[in-house]
Amino acid sequence: MGDRAFSREILGRDVETATGRAVGVLEDIVIDTGDGSIKYLIVATAGNVTEGPHRVDERGRAVVETDRIRLKGDKIVIN
Repeated sequence: MGDRAFSREILGRDVETATGRAVGVLEDIVIDTGDGSIKYLIVATAGNVTEGPHRVDERGRAVVETDRIRLKGDKIVIN
């Protein structure tokens, strides 16, 4: 499918920022059902994540606000 990916192909991948900073491992994606955009990524963090707008859920995972992601090799890159 070229420039498309199924959720099962990206869940469990490492997440990093555009500057290469490790964030953690992608556990889930939250989608706006009204317009179909990505609203949040649920990420099991790799230590103290302070870069970018996010909060922590009841399980200690980062809830990272983003409107898009891209794949770079076997990693997910967020803006």
